[in-house]
Amino acid sequence: MPRKQTRGGRAIRWIEAYCLLPSGLDKGQHVRLTPVQRDIVRKTYDNPNGHHGAPPVTGPLAAYLALLHLCGPEALQRSFRPNVAPDIFTIWNSVGPDLRAVLRRHGACVICPELGTKYPTAA
Repeated sequence: MPRKQTRGGRAIRWIEAYCLLPSGLDKGQHVRLTPVQRDIVRKTYDNPNGHHGAPPVTGPLAAYLALLHLCGPEALQRSFRPNVAPDIFTIWNSVGPDLRAVLRRHGACVICPELGTKYPTAA
């Protein structure tokens, strides 16, 4: 009997399907999360209380999680937002072609007109 897909597992699958590496030698290639990054995602999304008390997620993983909440399966989940603060350039450089077709960059914001969401949310 197949195991039920967890929220963290769905997040990992979405990130690896839609996000690109934003910098480095492999810039523009699809993301393959490291074991440490996968562990952070699972601890964040498979814990009913979120990843409270943990330091903020930084670097490219923060951009992937921001995109997950901007236009991915977490976009309409208003009850929980991970503690991330990626810069807009890292976010935009992490956007794969499927996402670029639906997202718009407007100054210091990335907007998903289809869902009515934007990052940063306070902008």
